[in-house]
Amino acid sequence: MISMTTEQKKKRYARAGFTLMEILIAVMILGLLGALVGPALNNIYKNQQKRATEASLKGIQKSIQIYKDRVLKLPESLKDLIKKPRDEQAAKRWEGPYVEGDEVPKDSWGEDFKYKVTPGAAKPYELFSYGPNGKGSPKEEHIDVWNI
Repeated sequence: MISMTTEQKKKRYARAGFTLMEILIAVMILGLLGALVGPALNNIYKNQQKRATEASLKGIQKSIQIYKDRVLKLPESLKDLIKKPRDEQAAKRWEGPYVEGDEVPKDSWGEDFKYKVTPGAAKPYELFSYGPNGKGSPKEEHIDVWNI
């Protein structure tokens, strides 16, 4: 009969792997990291959406100015930046499209920008996005081209 030494017995019964306590500690550490990093990443994402919307608004504002310089009046709608306007005199001077693509860009939340000509007002037109909360959001949340 072959007798096992103490060292051989230890090797035979030793298990490779982690204890339940080690696994629980690792899960707890991952949970804490997720709780700290998750909100920070979410804030970064929201700020980037706002910045992208602001950049789009500035681009549309420049397109409106080019349109106005060529056609000698403001567009009636943002679609006039892509397709010839119905007004015959404006259509003669139109050299567009003034924005790239077949559609007017949308804000970062997939909504249309709001545009309205305001004759006699302090600003010649309104151009804004409702922001992350969409239509019905308070005016303080609107991203206005004149306040960027």
